[in-house]
Amino acid sequence: MSESRIDSPERDFHHPYTPYKIQLDFMNALYDAIEGGKIGIFESPTGGKSLSLICGAMTWLRDHQSLSRLNLYQNSDQDDSEPAWVREYHEKMLKEQKLRKYRELEARIRRVRDKEEREKANVRTKNWLGRSDENLSPLKKAKAADTNNNEASKFIVDDWDSDLEDVKSKNGTNCKEVSNISTEVQELLKVLVGKTGDNREDEENDEFDEEVKIFYASRTHSQLTQFVQQLRLPAFPPSELYQSESNLRHVPLSSRKQLCIHPTVSRLRDLNAINDKCTELQQNPLDRKCPYMMNEREVDDRVKSRDFRDRVLSDIRDIEDMGEIGNSMNVCPYYASRGAVQMSEVVTLPYPLLLQSSYRKALSISLKNQIVIIDEAHNLLDAITSLCSMAISYSDIVRSKSCVETYLAKFSKRLNGGNKVYISQIIKLLNVLEQFLVGFKGSNGAEVSQNDVLVKDGVDTINIFKIEHYLEKSKLARKVESYATHLDESANIDDKENKKKRKKVIASVPVLSKIMSFLMALTNPSNEGKVFFEQVNGDRFLKYLLLDPSFQFRSIVEEARCVILAGGTMEPIGDYMRYLFPYVPIERIRTLSCDHVIPNENLGAWTVATGPTGIDLTFTFDRQRIDMISQELGRTIANLMFVIPDGMVVFFPSYKYMEEVCLCWKKKSPNASMTLWDQINKRKTIFQEPRDSAQVEAILSSYAQALSDRSAVQQPLKTGGAILLAVVGGKMSEGINFSDYLARGIIMVGLPFPNARSADMVAKRRYVERITYQEIQRRELALLMDQYSDESAIPPSKIVEIEDACREAAEGASREYYENVCMRAVNQSIGRGIRHSKDYAVILFVDSRFGNARIQRKLPKWIRDRMTTGPTADMKIGSVLRNVREFFKAK
Repeated sequence: MSESRIDSPERDFHHPYTPYKIQLDFMNALYDAIEGGKIGIFESPTGGKSLSLICGAMTWLRDHQSLSRLNLYQNSDQDDSEPAWVREYHEKMLKEQKLRKYRELEARIRRVRDKEEREKANVRTKNWLGRSDENLSPLKKAKAADTNNNEASKFIVDDWDSDLEDVKSKNGTNCKEVSNISTEVQELLKVLVGKTGDNREDEENDEFDEEVKIFYASRTHSQLTQFVQQLRLPAFPPSELYQSESNLRHVPLSSRKQLCIHPTVSRLRDLNAINDKCTELQQNPLDRKCPYMMNEREVDDRVKSRDFRDRVLSDIRDIEDMGEIGNSMNVCPYYASRGAVQMSEVVTLPYPLLLQSSYRKALSISLKNQIVIIDEAHNLLDAITSLCSMAISYSDIVRSKSCVETYLAKFSKRLNGGNKVYISQIIKLLNVLEQFLVGFKGSNGAEVSQNDVLVKDGVDTINIFKIEHYLEKSKLARKVESYATHLDESANIDDKENKKKRKKVIASVPVLSKIMSFLMALTNPSNEGKVFFEQVNGDRFLKYLLLDPSFQFRSIVEEARCVILAGGTMEPIGDYMRYLFPYVPIERIRTLSCDHVIPNENLGAWTVATGPTGIDLTFTFDRQRIDMISQELGRTIANLMFVIPDGMVVFFPSYKYMEEVCLCWKKKSPNASMTLWDQINKRKTIFQEPRDSAQVEAILSSYAQALSDRSAVQQPLKTGGAILLAVVGGKMSEGINFSDYLARGIIMVGLPFPNARSADMVAKRRYVERITYQEIQRRELALLMDQYSDESAIPPSKIVEIEDACREAAEGASREYYENVCMRAVNQSIGRGIRHSKDYAVILFVDSRFGNARIQRKLPKWIRDRMTTGPTADMKIGSVLRNVREFFKAK
C-alpha cells in the first residue's frame, strides 16, 4: 500500500524520518499552539507521537531563540536621553557580553564531549547502583564520631520567635530560609541555580538569563526513558545563540529513589525511607554527612558542580547516565542535576514533580513563560485527584500525639517559648481529631462536614496556616519521628513482631506531616473537595477527596506560555475542557484528533452482542456472576480464535472478573470431552496478566516468544498462535505496544464502569450535578432577566421550567461523566494495537451496550469512522465471524 506523506511541508521540523501527513499536521498544530500561547489537547493514535512532540516543540524553540536575539537588549536599563551612538554602543557591549558567556559554556561542553569520545574505548562503564562501599572513596572519608550530647541535640528544633514567625539558629541569628537540609547544602543549591551573590571569578560566574524551555512530563520513568531515546534521533540546526555543533541540551529530573548513589541509602526499597535517610545524613555533623554532598564554601566543590552540569549538558542523558556521572565524579546527581536546568532546553520529569507546587518550589522550577507538555495525558484528571487526595487513620493520630507529647516532655527545658506554644497547639489539634473519630456515629462512607472536624475546644481559633508554616520551617515532624525511632532502637526489642513494626515506622513518612497535609486540605473551599469517614480492618479513617482538579492545575496554566496535553487516545476530550479548563476562554483551547495512518481496510471493528448459542452478551455487574454467560464468552472466543491468526489480546473489566471467568472455563461441562480452557489453550496458548507487577515483563516475554517460535523469520502466522488475557487499567493496558502479529485481534469484554456506589464516585457525580445545575441556572435566569424588567415579574411557571431543565441537565452530565470515566479506560486499552502504517487487526467489542450510539460516540475517531454501525449492523457472532474471516482473507 502507498503511505500518505507530504513532500513539501511549510516548515522543516528536522524529523529523522519522512513524516506522514498526519504527523506533519500534528507538528504544525503544536508549533502554532506554542506560538499562540494556546492550551492544546492533541490525540494521535499512530506510533511516533513522541518524535512529533519533540520536533514540533524544538523547531519552535530554535526559531524563537533566533528571533529573541533581536530583542536581547530591550529589557536593559538605559537612559533614553542618551545620544543614539551611546545606546548603540551599550547594546553592542551587552550583546557581546551575553554571547561570550554562552560561547564559553559551549566550549566547555565541547571539551567534555571530546574527552568522553576519547575515553569511550578505554573506560568500562560500571553499574552505578551495584558498586560496593569499599570502592567508593568518599565513604572512606566519612567517620562515625559523635557524642551523646550531639546525639540529643540533633532532635531539638531551632528557637522560634512566634511574633516574628522566624526560626532562630543556635547562634541567635534569624534564619529566614530553613529547610530539611543543612546550611551547606542550601548554599550549594543556590550556587547551582545561579542565585548566589558571592564574588567568584568571572570564569565561574555562570549566571544566565532564564530562557524558554520545554518541560516534558509523563507518568512513569519507563515512559520518560523511551522519550529520551527518541530525543536522540533528530538533529536540529544551531540557533544564533547556540552556534556550536551541539544538538540540544537536556536534563532529566527525578526522585531520590532514581538518582541516589549512596550505596546504603539507594538500596532501601521505600521512597519515604530513602528521603528520610537522606535528610538524616544532611543533618549530621560534617564528618558524618553524605560524602556526595558538596560544600559551597570549598572552591573544589564549586568547580565540581559546574563540571557536573557541563557533563550532563554535553549529551542527551537518561536517569542511568546521571547516576554513572555522579558516581564517577563523586557528586550527588539528585541535587547537582538542578544546576543544569537553567541552561537546558528540554527538562524531563515525572508527573508529581511537575503537578505539585511543593516539588516545583523545592526544585527551584519556574514555569513562567515556559512550554509544558504532558504526555500520556489521558490519565491526567485521575493523577491530579490522586496526588491531592489523602487519608489519616485513628492509629496515625494516636501514635503522632504520643510521639509529640513524649518529645515535649523530653526537651521542654531546652525549647524556647515560641516552640512550646506551637507544639501545644499541635497536641490540641491531635486531641480534637482523636475525639472526633472516637465519637463519630456515621455509617461507613458517610460524608463529613469540613467545619465539624475542627470545632471543639476552641481549635477553630488556631491558625492552621501558621502551624503549617512552623512545621515546614522548624522541621518538627522529622525531628519528632527521628526521636521516636531513636527510642525504639534503644529499647533492645528482640521479638520479631516488634522489629517488623519498628522497620515500618522507620520507612514511613513522618506521621505528623501526613496529618498536617490533611488539615491543610480541610482549609480548601468545600466545593473543591469532600471529607468522608471510613472504617477498614477495625481502624477508623478520615479521607479527603479532591473533586475539582482545575484549581490545582490552574497555577501551571496561568504561568506557562503554553500547555499541551497529548495522548494516543484522549477521547472523550470534552471532560478536559469542562473539568480541567473551565475558566479558560474557549478560543484559547486548541484540539486536534489525528486519524490513523492505516488505510480503512486495515482495521475491522464490530460489536458482538450475542454468542454462539444465542445468549445475550451484556456484562453488567449482576450478569458477570452468571456461569452461563461466562461459558458463552468462552465459546465466543473459541470461535474467534479459528478466524483470527497469530496473537489475540482479550481485555477484561477487572482482575477479579478475569479470574472468575478463567475458573469457569476450567470447569468441565457434562458430556464434554474437554473444558473450554483446554479447547482454547490447545489452539492458542493462554497467558494471563498477573496481579503482581513484577511478573508482568516475564509474562509478556513468554507471550511474544510463543508467537515468534512458530515462525523462524517471524512472519505472520496463519494458524495457532497465543492469547493474552489482560485487564483494563492494568499494567498491560498502557505503555505497551502490541503491534503486528502480537495482536491481530483485540477483544474488549464488557464496559469497565467503576463502582457506582463507592463514596468517591457518588461524591464526584454529585459535584458534577451541582456545578452543572448552577451553570444552567445562571444562564437561564440571565436570559429571563433580559425578557423581564423586574425579577418579581417573572412568572412562577418559568422558574419551575428552569428548575426542571437544570435537574435534567445535571442528571445527564452525571451520567456522561460516569460513562466517560469508563470509556477513557476502554480507549486506552484498545489503542495498544495497530502501531504503524502497514499494521492491521480487528477490534471486537463483546457487549451489546457497545451497539449504543452514545457509547460509540466516545470511541476514538479513527475507530468510530471504521466501525459498522446503525440498524444494518448485524451484531450476532455468526455474522461477525464471517466479517472477520473475510477481513483476514484479504491480507
